[in-house]
Amino acid sequence: MNRTRTSKKQPPADQAEWERSDEVVELDVKQPLDKVIPVRLAADKWAVLRREARELGIGPSTLARMWILEKLRELHSSGG
Repeated sequence: MNRTRTSKKQPPADQAEWERSDEVVELDVKQPLDKVIPVRLAADKWAVLRREARELGIGPSTLARMWILEKLRELHSSGG
């Protein structure tokens, strides 16, 4: 997930106060993912994936990527 928010506060009516309330933050920006794979799923499986992702507060593509990476780690660690 590559989302960032710069501020959770609403700007106050007084612009000077807003500028005083700003803070500098450092972010680690990861390299963008550059490969896309289309995956076909039956409607019922897509619904399950969406529901699971929603419960975790992430998108279904992110969850699918996490599961794929998890499986690849398992295969790698078991010597597969």
